[in-house]
Amino acid sequence: MPPALPISRTLAEQVYETLKGDLLAGTFAPGSALLTRELLARYGCGISPLREAIARLVGEDLLVASGHRGVRVPLPSLADLNETYRIRTLLECEALRLAIARGDDLWESDIVAACYRLERAPLPRGDVERGGTVIAWETRHRAFHGALIAAADAPRLIRMIDQLTDQTERYRAIRLTRADTARLTRDVAAEHRALADATIARDASAVDLLAAHLERTRAFVAGLLNP
Repeated sequence: MPPALPISRTLAEQVYETLKGDLLAGTFAPGSALLTRELLARYGCGISPLREAIARLVGEDLLVASGHRGVRVPLPSLADLNETYRIRTLLECEALRLAIARGDDLWESDIVAACYRLERAPLPRGDVERGGTVIAWETRHRAFHGALIAAADAPRLIRMIDQLTDQTERYRAIRLTRADTARLTRDVAAEHRALADATIARDASAVDLLAAHLERTRAFVAGLLNP
């Protein structure tokens, strides 16, 4: 059994995960400066684990260093949105092709379970639920997409997709908190069911459905950024 992590290292990881979750959920306004004293109070930690968490998030482009003024939340941009979704779509569609070719019945059952859990996750209703509800929905949404490509047997490809998913989650938070909830629930649920069914059936159209699913989100957010 490996030795237990030092308490300070465990705390740093917790701060990192919590702060990252808040950033992906849109808890902090785009472009806003994150003050150290406010973050220390919010996460109840010391300066060392906070600094480590911030350094990691800057390295992942989820925070932007502002010289001696600390860090700020990146501003969304149409160019970044388009590039991020373009690359993610290319990679995730390739992973889905591999998964369809290699997946077994356990993979299929994991997709069914992930789709079921996602359909039962409540979507946020406007800015009042920007934090926790977005995080809860995104956790299940990410698990569903992960289940689709889990059988790809391409660890490096999966890691790259995971990194791009972090970036697209920032933009999906904009969609979730501004779209009409009733319409979004119906549309997204139908998209996910169709994608799950086609994937399990080993239907080649699943790749096209995935690309269209990602494109709808990109186009919706693009409309918000460039009305």
